[in-house]
Amino acid sequence: MIDNLTLYLSNNPLFSGLDSNALESIASRFRRVNFPKDAIIFNEGESGNKMFILTAGEVSIQKGLGWKQTELKRMRSGEMFGEMALIADEKRTATAKVVSNAECIELGEADFSRFLDENVAFAHNVLHLLTDRLKRFDEFAFKELLDAHQALIFSLAKLAESRDPETGAHLNRVRDYCSLLCTHLAKHDHFNKSITPHFIENIYFVSPLHDIGKVAIPDNILLKNDKLTKEEFEIMKTHARHGAVTIKAVQENYGQANLEMAHNIVLHHHERYDGKGYPDGLEGENIPLEARIMALADVYDALLTVRPYKPAFSYEETFKIVKENAGSQFDPLMTEVMLDNIKGYEKIHQKYRD
Repeated sequence: MIDNLTLYLSNNPLFSGLDSNALESIASRFRRVNFPKDAIIFNEGESGNKMFILTAGEVSIQKGLGWKQTELKRMRSGEMFGEMALIADEKRTATAKVVSNAECIELGEADFSRFLDENVAFAHNVLHLLTDRLKRFDEFAFKELLDAHQALIFSLAKLAESRDPETGAHLNRVRDYCSLLCTHLAKHDHFNKSITPHFIENIYFVSPLHDIGKVAIPDNILLKNDKLTKEEFEIMKTHARHGAVTIKAVQENYGQANLEMAHNIVLHHHERYDGKGYPDGLEGENIPLEARIMALADVYDALLTVRPYKPAFSYEETFKIVKENAGSQFDPLMTEVMLDNIKGYEKIHQKYRD
C-alpha cells in the first residue's frame, strides 16, 4: 500500500507538474481498491466511468481477437489504464483482467471532470496526453487499419469474380488455428521474439486470403468431384503464384506494408520443411514463419475434412498423421507445440463445423 499518495501521483504523466495543493486535492479523490486474481476490472465495449493506477500486482490488457482474448500489454505497478474512457468519453477499447492480486487507486468520472474544470495545469496534461494518443492513433493505427480494410476489400472483390469450393467455416477455422498456434509459439524461446501481439493480429486477419489464387483456376479443375490427374494438379499448384500476384497488386495500389505477411502466406503455404513443396521448394526456416504456421493449420483442417478423394480423418488419425510429418512436411518444433496443445484446435474445429 502507498504511504505518500501525492508523491506517487507526482510521478504520473497525467499529474506531473501540479503544485502540492493540487496534488493533495486530487489525491483525496482517489479510492483504494483491491482485485483478486482473474478478476475482470472492466470489459471491452463497456462505458467507462473510472480510471486506474496500479500500485501492486499485475493486470493484463486484452482485446478480443477471434477465438480468445489476446494480450496487448501487461500493466505493472505505477502504470495507468482506463483513462482514455474518461478523457475521450469513449467505450472501453479493451478488457482489463487481473493476473496476480492487484491493488489500485481509482478515480471516478465525476471527480475527474470536476478537477479538470478546477485546475489549468491538469487540463494541460490531459490535453497533451490526448493529443499524443490521437496523433499516434492517427498516424499509425488508424492509417494501418483503414489501409488494410481497403486492401482486403480490393482483394475480396477480385475473389468474388469466381468461386471457391472451400466453406466459410474453413476460413474461420484456419484463422483461429493460426491465432491459437501463434499464442502458444509466443511462449517458446525459439519464437517469442518474432511472434508479437501485432504479428498475431495480422495473421488472424490475413490468413483467410491464403487460397485467393484459386480464382485463376478453371472450374473443371477447381470444382472437380474426384482426385486430380497429375496434369490437373500442376495447374492447381499455380494458384499460389496467381494469389501472390493479386496481393502484390494490392500492395502497389495501396502501399500497404502489412500485406507482406499475406503475400508470404499466399505464395508459400504449400512449401514443405524438407524442401519438397511448391512453388519455390523453400526449405526449413527459409520458409517465412507465417507460411509455416499457415501450412500446419491448413493441412490439419484438410485432414479433418471430407475431400473427393478421401474421407474425413478422426482427431486421433489426424494427430498421428501430423506427428509423422513433423520435420518433413512441417516445422518440427512448431508441430510439437501444436500437438502439445491439440485439444484447443479440436475445440475450434467443433465450433466451426461445416
